[in-house]
Amino acid sequence: MTYENSLIIKIAWKYYIEGMTQNEIAESLTLSRMKVIKYLDIAKANNIIQFKINLDKFVNMDLQNKIKKQYKLQDIYIVPASNNHSIDSLTKAAAQYIEDRITSDTMINVGYGQAVSRTLGHLNISTKYKVTFVSLSGGVRFYIPTAVESSSDYYTNPNYNHYIMPAPLLVSSKQLAEQLIHEKPIKKIFEMIPYSTITIIGIGAVNERATIVKEGYLNTNEMEIYKSMGAVGDLLSQFYDINGNVLDLKLHKQLISTDINLLKSLNHVVAVAGGLEKREAIIGALKGGYINVLITDEVLAKALLE
Repeated sequence: MTYENSLIIKIAWKYYIEGMTQNEIAESLTLSRMKVIKYLDIAKANNIIQFKINLDKFVNMDLQNKIKKQYKLQDIYIVPASNNHSIDSLTKAAAQYIEDRITSDTMINVGYGQAVSRTLGHLNISTKYKVTFVSLSGGVRFYIPTAVESSSDYYTNPNYNHYIMPAPLLVSSKQLAEQLIHEKPIKKIFEMIPYSTITIIGIGAVNERATIVKEGYLNTNEMEIYKSMGAVGDLLSQFYDINGNVLDLKLHKQLISTDINLLKSLNHVVAVAGGLEKREAIIGALKGGYINVLITDEVLAKALLE
């Protein structure tokens, strides 16, 4: 099931089964009322809505509702699992999710890593909107090439403003990190972050495939040490345990990155992550209350309830 089909079904369910008004649906899904009307029309045209809701189309609704209830999520979107292209499916769904919520003068916080990079690379936003992108951490130079090579105009659209943190992700000492964070160009970006409309982040697992290892900031031995200390995942390169508690690590004091506890106060924090290897990382992020919306695959979604 594609992201758009999933959204159409959600809207149809809320309107015809839960009895919500179009305005209530728009508010609950952070969509415009016109978008809700459009998707209801599509549902009717495609026979999703007949004399009753076509329940064959709702194979994931029960699963979605159980996950939302258990982890107190605002929403979850589940895409079909794929052995070869799961990251592509997830990031296309994430891009569509963001596109549906773009209005004039939208500000989007962007995290670090492959999932965020590919999501940005799939964005196709109408030129009538002015959109501001703000980086949540240093080191974004590592994902700029991926987005540029895509068909997206993320880095060339004149209606986009980019505030990219002019710093590495990790520096050699706590003192240097504190000094850089208070430098005017970097401080300015940190001050913008709380005013975002949407925040898009990835969730890292504690293994050798993590972005922070691939980019040479950490090695596999260090990851094993963090794992022995209870780490199950990372958000913005900050490691936490299965209950979402941030570990007390020297590494965290050397980062040029937004404190993940700030995520709890931001509007609409969307995480893009899938694959069974990230099960514990996602559970920890959910229990910690760091995200509002999860975009994941169906195999991982089912594992969240086990």
